[in-house]
Amino acid sequence: MRKKRSIIALAVVLALMLGAYVFLRNRPPKETEPDTTPAVEISKFERQKIVRMTVTNENGELEFVKKTVKGEDGEDITEWEITKPYSITIVQSKVEDLARTFSALTAEALVEENAQELEKYGLKDPAGTGEAELDDGSKVVLYLGSKTAAGNTYYLMKEGDPNVYAVWMNHGSRLSSKLSEYRDKSLPKINVQEMQYLFMSRPGLKDIELVTNDDIGEDQAQYGLSIFSMVKPYSQPMGVSGDKVAPIMDAIPALTIKDFAEDNPEDLSKYGLDEPSYRLIVKDKENTLDLSFGSEFENGKEIYFMAAGSDSVYTMDKSLLEFMNTKPLDIVERFAFIVNIDHVDKVEIEGFGRKHIISMTRRTEKSEEEGKEDEVITTYFADGKEMEEKPFKRYYQALIGLMIDSEKVSEPEGEPEVRTTFYLNRENNRVIVVEYIPYDKDFYQIVRDGKSEFLISRHRINRMFEELDLLLSGETPED
Repeated sequence: MRKKRSIIALAVVLALMLGAYVFLRNRPPKETEPDTTPAVEISKFERQKIVRMTVTNENGELEFVKKTVKGEDGEDITEWEITKPYSITIVQSKVEDLARTFSALTAEALVEENAQELEKYGLKDPAGTGEAELDDGSKVVLYLGSKTAAGNTYYLMKEGDPNVYAVWMNHGSRLSSKLSEYRDKSLPKINVQEMQYLFMSRPGLKDIELVTNDDIGEDQAQYGLSIFSMVKPYSQPMGVSGDKVAPIMDAIPALTIKDFAEDNPEDLSKYGLDEPSYRLIVKDKENTLDLSFGSEFENGKEIYFMAAGSDSVYTMDKSLLEFMNTKPLDIVERFAFIVNIDHVDKVEIEGFGRKHIISMTRRTEKSEEEGKEDEVITTYFADGKEMEEKPFKRYYQALIGLMIDSEKVSEPEGEPEVRTTFYLNRENNRVIVVEYIPYDKDFYQIVRDGKSEFLISRHRINRMFEELDLLLSGETPED
């Protein structure tokens, strides 16, 4: 009987323990008590009341004054200007951050009440002093001490308050700031999708100058297929490859100021800016970016530069200028001479004791349907024999597709072995002659308007004549 009662008692205890476990496991979690520790308020007022601020530290004195200006919509707006040490363009948001230190300053901790030994906090001779003048004439003065042992806070006192506080590091940074931290380091923004002009000058390389085809005139623009023409360094405009110039256009928006070196320098030579090493000019429809670069420093990792219209010297990461090492031949369309077929009436091809003429005649058929354009009917000829359009255009592509292989600026010497003469129906029926003078066993000099700047492989010329033979024979080559 006693044994039976013990078993029953044990069962009851187990049941109670199980019930307690189930309750504890399923009860709602206890809500976390909110931290009701009040913030230690040092300075609190409406930020808009501040009309002037000064910061004095080992870097000198900065003074910011609020002024009223006209906005783009004609409405009055307020903004900050810097009056000490001198006027420069500043970042308004950074000055507003400084204003927040005066108007909404709370402490991480109250370090000591009625502090007497200020030396141990670096407050006997403060590392920085900040003063804010309000619109009612009152002032708020803050004194910055040394960093605390934690490393992320500073000791600070407020004039009229005997206590020492620990404030977050951003307040310490603002009261120990220097001019360069407020200045506007932005460069003129260029919309490279609307770029109209590019000039690059660099040591050891030929200058590059690009303009839109609109800027060189319709007649010259017909000699290329791209939006841009290269007018320097070559004697005649050259088309520019869109794909190859894209990396340059992508790199331009990435140009940024790294740091400030000096305002109004008396001696530009110490920055290498008396004779700049690099020059970059980029224009879009509205803005111009004009930069001159001087000496390199930090083992060639950085470079000094100035922007046109500015008296300030800045620094930039040299790696951002890699795109300026581009060679002219790297980005041009490497055609010996290219012109739209619609602008050509005939072409004479001479060489190897042969002379052939390809030509086109055109007539316009008036449209009988209102609103529909008239149709231009073109007839193609080779040596006076009418040709089908497809093989004729195939050969024309081979003719204008002759590709430059390398630069070689030299005076033309010898007699041309091959000559192509294009008779245009634009520019007062201008005639363009391109001659190919033997240079060595592998190359011809390309001569146009009496100037020679490029070489072309002999096998390209031979291939052009092979295509001509196919046209004249009526053979249809396999594509």
